Amino acid sequence: MLAELALRLITPAGRMTRRLGLVSESTALWARGFRHRKAWAAHHGRCRAVVADVVAALPSRRCVVVLGSGLVRDVPLDLLCEGFQRVLLVDAVHLPSVRLRMAFRRKVTLLTRDLSGVMGWLAGQSEGRIDPLADLLADVGIDLVISANLLSQLAWPVEDWLEENPERTAAFPVDLPARCIAWHLDDLARFQGRVVLLSDVEMVERDRAGTVIERLDLMRGVALPKPDESWDWPVSPFGEIGRDREAVHRVGAWRNFGGPA
Repeated sequence: MLAELALRLITPAGRMTRRLGLVSESTALWARGFRHRKAWAAHHGRCRAVVADVVAALPSRRCVVVLGSGLVRDVPLDLLCEGFQRVLLVDAVHLPSVRLRMAFRRKVTLLTRDLSGVMGWLAGQSEGRIDPLADLLADVGIDLVISANLLSQLAWPVEDWLEENPERTAAFPVDLPARCIAWHLDDLARFQGRVVLLSDVEMVERDRAGTVIERLDLMRGVALPKPDESWDWPVSPFGEIGRDREAVHRVGAWRNFGGPA
């Protein structure tokens, strides 16, 4: 707990990034990932394997972009650094531990970016969404884009902010959280290179008898094509959110999102 608090305090981030809870969530994810590294290992391994298979078939490997790079647990970083000339890790928050690790990798560049595009809008600094990927879309050298378990994370900070600021909600579309998910899918479809989408799409909370207590559509109603493969990720094993409750997320992998089948 103290380590998590200290990490939260020393992590570089802007005021709105902190207000939206992105620093707190990043440090909490770091702590949970450490506690449940065995339970999460299969999920991370499946994610890395999907990316590795796609990389092996790419005819050109100039630049790879990882959107929602986070703690860089769910992409095969060594493979990307060996195979590509440039590796761009893009996220709203880069923890100090990640910054330190990447400082020794000459091919890696960290880009701090609000991938929802609505942070300035919520803060009253813009009149609408700002395209978070315009500069990357103009980069013709990008051969691979990976959206790494980011999609479901775009909605909840907006939902929480709107709930905490009811006097401001009338200024925004009622379905803004869902739009953040749809906008990201549109962003991915605009890239010319290969796009890999990894995302959890549903949360199921259940007891030890297997009875479903709660089910949540993490896509907020936004439709997705059938994934190429899917698996369960025990995000909160028994004991994390309750002695007799667990939360399992269904994850999908799309190896060529927006491209031909």
